[in-house]
Amino acid sequence: MSKMSRRTVPVLFFAMLLGVVASGLAAPSASAQVTTSKTVTVKPKTVKPPKVKLDIFKGEVIRMDTISIMVRDPKNSYIVRTFTFSPDVAKKLQPLIDKGGYQSGDRVTIKYAAGSTVAQSIKGKASKAF
Repeated sequence: MSKMSRRTVPVLFFAMLLGVVASGLAAPSASAQVTTSKTVTVKPKTVKPPKVKLDIFKGEVIRMDTISIMVRDPKNSYIVRTFTFSPDVAKKLQPLIDKGGYQSGDRVTIKYAAGSTVAQSIKGKASKAF
């Protein structure tokens, strides 16, 4: 054997051995996928919106118009709050506004969402218009 063939025999042997090992690792074993259980169905979760906590403000009316109402705290006259009306409250108050609305000095209770100035409900006895 020549020098060249002596060197190439181990290289060829190593390459063949590497090829056999690689083909053995790459070939997955043949197995059938069998499903014997029922399919699982997942119901989607319904996310409920959090309930808005309503704060209450009791006071005396300073003035009222079709858009807003200004109310003063009866215990501390320096505390004055202005509330706009939600669409539902505006519809309910429209007949009262047509008759003259709440007058200055009328006592009202206003429920509003915490951190806002939009009245969600207004209760109180309206006095006669001037």
